[in-house]
Amino acid sequence: MLITKYDTVTDPKYLDWSEHPITFNRANQWADIPYPGHFPLVLDPTIHNVWFKKVRIDGGSALNILFVGALTELGLTKDDLVLIDSPFWGIVPSRGSHPLG
Repeated sequence: MLITKYDTVTDPKYLDWSEHPITFNRANQWADIPYPGHFPLVLDPTIHNVWFKKVRIDGGSALNILFVGALTELGLTKDDLVLIDSPFWGIVPSRGSHPLG
């Protein structure tokens, strides 16, 4: 498998779809949302030239989870984290979890 990386800042390569605007109007708006807040937004963002798949965006949560594998992909280590000594609850039933940072 061949993976080609290029610097999108110094050598941008634009695709044809970037020439077509994406617009929304009132006709695209739902008249009724049956269960507001029950459907999270799931995206496939590119962060620092790393493509993440199925990232769940939840604006109502005060907890942001990043797995160790994602740290490695971003070129970060545990030393780059700020140590926090507070467990959080609700991820593993009836057990507290301790963050790495």
